[in-house]
Amino acid sequence: MKYLSPAGRNVAVAVAVAVTLAVTAGTAMAGTPALAAPGAAATVAAEQQTGPFALGFNEQLHGGGSTGFLTWSDSSDGVNTTWQWRRSADGIATTLPKGGPDYTNPMAATDSDHVAVQTGETAYQLLDMAGGQPVDLDTSSVGAGADLWQVARDTLVMTRSRNSVHLVSKPGDTVVHRQVQGLPADASIRNIKYSPSGVLAVQYQGSTGQHLAVVDLATAKVVEDRAVPRFYLNSDVAVSATHLAWSERDPDGSVTLVTALRGTAGSTRHTSFETGGAYVPVSLLGDWVLSGLTEQDLTAFSLKDGTPTIDLLGNTWEMVGSGDDLLAQGIDPEHGDGLYRIALDADGRPAVTQVATNGARTPIAVVNEQVPATAGFGTAGSTAELSWKLNRGDVKVTLLLTHKATGKTWTADKRLLGANTEAAFTWDGAFANGTAAHNGAYEWRITVTPLNSPTGQVERTGTLQVDSGTAPHDYSDSGSPDLLVREGSGRLASYDVRQLASAPEATPERTERGGGWSVYDRLLSAGNLDASPYADLLARDGQGVLWLYSGTGQSLAPRVRVGSGWGIYTTFAAGSDLTGDGRPDLVATDTAGVLWLYKATGDAAKPFEARVRVGGGWNTYDLLTAPGDIGGAKSGDLLARDKDGVLWLYLGKGDGTFAARSKVGGGWNGFRAVVNIGDVDRDGRADLVAERGSSDVSTLTVYKGTGDWKAPFGAGAALGGGPLVHGSDPIVF
Repeated sequence: MKYLSPAGRNVAVAVAVAVTLAVTAGTAMAGTPALAAPGAAATVAAEQQTGPFALGFNEQLHGGGSTGFLTWSDSSDGVNTTWQWRRSADGIATTLPKGGPDYTNPMAATDSDHVAVQTGETAYQLLDMAGGQPVDLDTSSVGAGADLWQVARDTLVMTRSRNSVHLVSKPGDTVVHRQVQGLPADASIRNIKYSPSGVLAVQYQGSTGQHLAVVDLATAKVVEDRAVPRFYLNSDVAVSATHLAWSERDPDGSVTLVTALRGTAGSTRHTSFETGGAYVPVSLLGDWVLSGLTEQDLTAFSLKDGTPTIDLLGNTWEMVGSGDDLLAQGIDPEHGDGLYRIALDADGRPAVTQVATNGARTPIAVVNEQVPATAGFGTAGSTAELSWKLNRGDVKVTLLLTHKATGKTWTADKRLLGANTEAAFTWDGAFANGTAAHNGAYEWRITVTPLNSPTGQVERTGTLQVDSGTAPHDYSDSGSPDLLVREGSGRLASYDVRQLASAPEATPERTERGGGWSVYDRLLSAGNLDASPYADLLARDGQGVLWLYSGTGQSLAPRVRVGSGWGIYTTFAAGSDLTGDGRPDLVATDTAGVLWLYKATGDAAKPFEARVRVGGGWNTYDLLTAPGDIGGAKSGDLLARDKDGVLWLYLGKGDGTFAARSKVGGGWNGFRAVVNIGDVDRDGRADLVAERGSSDVSTLTVYKGTGDWKAPFGAGAALGGGPLVHGSDPIVF
């Protein structure tokens, strides 16, 4: 139906559509040895069936013959194409040999059971699928630029450089080559269609415009030539003993189906429609012309008076000649999606009969499943592998994972074609938008749908536990750090750092943490200070009172008063274990420049021991941050930025004291905040996030830890897909 070019050859037609390419893209015969006559051993079915049989999923009609038809289907990897001849009576299939990428696809004759396959550059073999002996044809006499367009019973219809038509056959031991006479020398062949009445319709463009010519095969001569100035180039053509049929583009852009009684000058316009550039199939059957848009309704129009019209099939994909009848792939309201024969009934009207269904009818069953009871995603590259083995292919399998506590989901689907019956999924521990999956219970649900029908679905459900551990800056119970932002309005929000790092194209997901936070002039992500496993938050109010908000996993508990008198401090840092007991400690610099250490106790009621003096001279720094272990010594470290923008590293000794400072680098005064974010990329090393921006936009840069104290961070890289837009006057921590 869709041959505006020879099968398998990509001809540059400006209006060629994707569906045309889909049919002609698969390649067929390579240079293969001589093919044996088809026999029972080559078939894929052993028993004769009664009633409609089942095509494989994605098996598409390609050509028809007297007692069978030709199909093609892509493999599950989309690389290889399988060509089969199916017997119409029972569906028994013979697989044709594979070919090379430069050869044309197999071509079937409309009014016989011959299939032409290309076996060499100019060599073809004509297979008799009814069991006769194959015939080898050498087409070198056609010359360079030869293309196969049609098979007319036992004759190859070819063009040379698309400007002359040639007929090649081998009735005995000698190849007979005839060039069609009567086409102009400047003809550019666009389409050729064969009719069992013994003629060809040749659509071409010459110096006088678009034409439709009728070629008599017996004499190899043009017997009619009709100018068709408004020919719609993405239309098929058809010819019979009495009529020609084609489509024309109208001045308003619509397309009209047109027929003409052969031997007369007039024509009949049947129906107009908008195509949107889509392909228009056209066929003749008795006193009817059949047409419609690809993948839409197929309608028959009377050639006698234009009425009545008969709606035959919906969603028609392909239509080919088959003896005196037609074969079409589409949907019938009663019998569904399948392959149908269109023939004239006793009243001479087109009627459809189902030949095959599109896909296997075997009920779906799950024969094996492999789903882990628990999964964790705390390290880089960690995944969960889930798989289900089915009893059949040609299905779509959809997996949905749902976090029971929040309803957040991850989903994926796979198509299993042919013999592929295992649906294997790899989950990387992120939700659909790229945020890190929460710890806790999940429901998994698979839905298996046959590709030949929306009915007959099978569902299975089960549970899966995610345990990715905890992280010092994790406020969503995912094992992944979160970036906290307090806005001038007093609202607190968080952003998942894994989403910012690994899914920068996604819109950052904002999690609201409540309002009223403007009463605090200092906020600190403090790590885990109490008996729970979750990260906690410290806040100092305007009166110098320090408050603890214990983390509960995905939220914060009501505040607990730590103590007063904290207004004397100008800089704070929390989150590093500076004393070697496994708990994150707190340091603060007073107005005199003295650095004080507050050792953590692990008790929310009294989270810190009495302060211990570390040393003086710390008023040279305007920012402190405690990133954890970045020096590789397993003890917490400290970073300090001086007023010239130089960042200094103080390696912790594990006893609350530090080694002499070492210079990290300059230029850090361009940042409003430097956040001890934890492990952004799950490589086991502590990283930093630095923030700069305007009153309502933050630009984030991540500095990944190296594990080498001499060069503790790699080059800065953008975090997220662009600036983080939030409310005015943000504080990022």
